[in-house]
Amino acid sequence: MSQAAATDPAAGAPPVDFLTVSLGQDVFALKVEAVHEVLDPPPVTTVPNAPDFAPGLVNVRGNIMPLIDLRRRLAMPPVADTESSRVIVSRVETAGEGFYVAIKADAVHEVVSLDRGAVEPVPENGTRWPLRFLSGVARQGGRFVVLLDLETVLQPDPPPALN
Repeated sequence: MSQAAATDPAAGAPPVDFLTVSLGQDVFALKVEAVHEVLDPPPVTTVPNAPDFAPGLVNVRGNIMPLIDLRRRLAMPPVADTESSRVIVSRVETAGEGFYVAIKADAVHEVVSLDRGAVEPVPENGTRWPLRFLSGVARQGGRFVVLLDLETVLQPDPPPALN
């Protein structure tokens, strides 16, 4: 075993499965372990004074959950739903509590397995998305796949800094 493999905690670790989704031409990924199901977009009940990225609630088979518009969360312009628009229902654990959330994307593609060693940090310069929502980037099939940090995506925005 090489010295690099002996000191790299990702060496020998099993690959991690991710569900790939797109927003326009950009490909993002969510850990499969957090994905419960993928659906056509259900009707949305808007919530007054809700943040832009979480405009309302959806009812999925009697379960009421917040809808997160991934485009808006990543500071991308909103678009109307299309034939390929999907909602990913995810179970999220925070502070020992679990809840479901619906995440809207332009399209859902496939599950890909990525070696942990193939995931690189997102460059601080050269990305138009807020870095706090991203956990890494990997090359897969000749394209870049940006890995989302789902827990951070769901957190409220920090208050504006006082000058």
